[in-house]
Amino acid sequence: MPKTARGHRLSDVHEAPLAHDETGRLMALDDLHLLESSPERRFDRVAQLAARLTRSPIGLMTLVAETRVFFKSACGASAAGVVLGEPHRSSWFCSHVVGTGVPLLVADARADARFDRLAVVNAVPPVLAYAGVPVRAPGGEHVGALAVMSLEPREYSDAEVGALGELARLLEAELSSIPHMALDALTGALNARTFIRLGNRLLELADSRSEPVSLLRLDIRGTSAINGRLGYESGDTALAETAHLLGSTVRGSDLVGRIGPDEFAVLLLDAAGEEARAIADRLTAATAARNAASDHRFDLAFDVALVEHRPSDRADLDGELLAATLSA
Repeated sequence: MPKTARGHRLSDVHEAPLAHDETGRLMALDDLHLLESSPERRFDRVAQLAARLTRSPIGLMTLVAETRVFFKSACGASAAGVVLGEPHRSSWFCSHVVGTGVPLLVADARADARFDRLAVVNAVPPVLAYAGVPVRAPGGEHVGALAVMSLEPREYSDAEVGALGELARLLEAELSSIPHMALDALTGALNARTFIRLGNRLLELADSRSEPVSLLRLDIRGTSAINGRLGYESGDTALAETAHLLGSTVRGSDLVGRIGPDEFAVLLLDAAGEEARAIADRLTAATAARNAASDHRFDLAFDVALVEHRPSDRADLDGELLAATLSA
């Protein structure tokens, strides 16, 4: 049995299984028209959030084609010094997720006969731990995976895998022809239902690790006046621009939702005190810069409330939003 340069014994090659309807799966993947496109920011935000939630250096969104794996997002890989390349479908981690349709957990790839031959496992630095969950096409076919990777051996908890599953639903909404099932159609932010459901899951995970979480609630001032003076199209523009300001000033791993007609909320993970206030200050500065430009028909102004969630509090995002309203 051959060995790596480090002296680890290599197992025989173990190919990933094919899906029970591989032909139909590949047709569904082709219908998405994503294989030859570049990595996309809409996938990056979810991959970044997955990495932050699991304390992993790398977050991935992959699509598994007939012969190779495509990376639609590979957040943190370059910073970690990991070269992913263009892995073959038969041996890559995510291929097993797609073939079986269930999550895959690998605590130490060097000790797993399915993966100990992979180049990334035997590189410097090595990818050693992996957790991935299926991503489905609109018809339910497993076309890819949302995954996280670590450079050290580690176990991923059931809570972390559950959170990855919730995040995978966001990717599926992006792939759907009706993304407003999870996203607000006008602004692209999470809709209220998805924000509450996913936010509660993330609060529970943060509480289990005693991590701080803050909630930023934002109400747009004067939307009725904008609608009355300039028309509803300008009111829609105010909403879309607010979502853009939030997306460009909060961190890529924060959760942004439209929770009411002119209300937004941001769940700031692993942020409290000065760090949370600094994020709110960035939003204030970005809004001032936007208003200072001369090509706008109206200024944007907000009522902002910031509350801190404590691990001893119940994970109830509805209650947190009410507290933010009362503190505004």
